[in-house]
Amino acid sequence: MKLDRFLASHDGVISRAQARTCGLSEDQIARRLTSGQWVRRAPGVFFATAWPWTAAARVRVAAEWVRPVGAVIGVAAAWWLGLGVTTPHPLVVALPPGSSRSRPPGVSLVQRDLRGDRMTHRGLWVTSRALTALDAAVALGQEGQAFLDRVLQQGTVTLDELRGTQSRHLGRRGSGAAHRLLVRAADRAASKAERTMISLLRESGVTGWAVNLALVLSDGREAVLDIAFADARFALEVDGWAFHTDPARFIDRRARTRALVADGWVVAEVTWEDLVRRPEKILDEIRRTLAHRLAHS
Repeated sequence: MKLDRFLASHDGVISRAQARTCGLSEDQIARRLTSGQWVRRAPGVFFATAWPWTAAARVRVAAEWVRPVGAVIGVAAAWWLGLGVTTPHPLVVALPPGSSRSRPPGVSLVQRDLRGDRMTHRGLWVTSRALTALDAAVALGQEGQAFLDRVLQQGTVTLDELRGTQSRHLGRRGSGAAHRLLVRAADRAASKAERTMISLLRESGVTGWAVNLALVLSDGREAVLDIAFADARFALEVDGWAFHTDPARFIDRRARTRALVADGWVVAEVTWEDLVRRPEKILDEIRRTLAHRLAHS
């Protein structure tokens, strides 16, 4: 049946308009509600009780409730878009300013002009990937930095796309926090990430390193190493937030790493997330690599 196929592909969620498109009359909808086959999860949005009540069903209910003018935003949108968050909570939707609706349980509502930054994904309206990444990074709090780093490195959005989106939505709630995240993203490896790595080395008592060591490799390539232990021929390449948003730089850096390895260097890449979440592990790996290299030099 057309109705069964629809429910199977929509996690058991169906709106009144969709039910009518599937051929049901108002009386048939009412009978399903009276019998308990369906339950009303939001005004005009129903759920077939034969289906499991899943996270996807919750998001669908919220998205159908704000259709056609609203969208799922923030962490829930990031979850729906597959941007690497593990849960769609908090579940927040946006409607244009001046909209008045009675929100369903478990759904937060904000009134926002999304300014065209909406898209459809798997049948639901969500904010664009760039706006979703910014909003989710703010909502995730302390985890927001690592989240935005992953989104940038995966190439889901570019730094320029984030900047353009931020400029279109200045003044929204969370705009200031999003700006600070973008400043860190633009900082790249040459500043904050490297300074953090240098501070860790100094505080831990690791010595024998130099910053921005320049050398000429056997193939004639000139290289400037972020942090280098010259005696051990061991280099640390510190990747900042926006590193992988530049494909040409990504390719060039990989070629340079191969040339360094061919000349007998060991190169270890350190990410911003490593520095924030795993500093002791990074320091331990550095110490063990140094000990091994010096013992065999």
